[in-house]
Amino acid sequence: MWVIITLAGLAGLIILVLSVPLDTVLSMDVSGRPKFRLRLAWLFGLISKEFSREKKKPEEKKEVAKEKPEKKRRIGFRNIVKILRTKGLPRQLKDLVRGVLSQLKIRELAVNLKLGLDNPADTGLVFALIGATTPFLRLPSQYQIRIQPSFDKAVFEGFSHGNIRLRPIQLVVPFLRSAFSLAAIRVVKILVVSKWKRKK
Repeated sequence: MWVIITLAGLAGLIILVLSVPLDTVLSMDVSGRPKFRLRLAWLFGLISKEFSREKKKPEEKKEVAKEKPEKKRRIGFRNIVKILRTKGLPRQLKDLVRGVLSQLKIRELAVNLKLGLDNPADTGLVFALIGATTPFLRLPSQYQIRIQPSFDKAVFEGFSHGNIRLRPIQLVVPFLRSAFSLAAIRVVKILVVSKWKRKK
């Protein structure tokens, strides 16, 4: 009896903890040297983690590349092709992404970019596509999104900032649905067979 009560209490505690919202603050600045910053806050800020990255110069990249040891490939190219060709996998991934995105609550969004390609005609085509898809996005008026074209030269600069809230428990159903789908079982089968052949 006590075991059942303990397990029920533990399950209730897990559900309660997963119901606490996770706040994600994402900012990117591509004016000059690109900078990226991501901050995760959970349990009302009691648990937080920040990730930041600044794009390094080509010389710095070479030095870092020399220091890193070579990684052994665990999944062969043929297996990757098999996985990508798995029946029902593209649709399952699409449903998973759609299910996850539907649970996201965008609290703040600001985008200010200047985009230009080498060919002005290509720049015009890109902004024509952006203009055609904008009415279907139905973004609220409080979102500040501004993308300016540059027909003089190739350029990509500006900044973006977003604040997204998510309750982790809302992801349980989409992930379980994908994990136990036929497509996921076929992928696991491919990985198990490939691992068994390497050991043989």
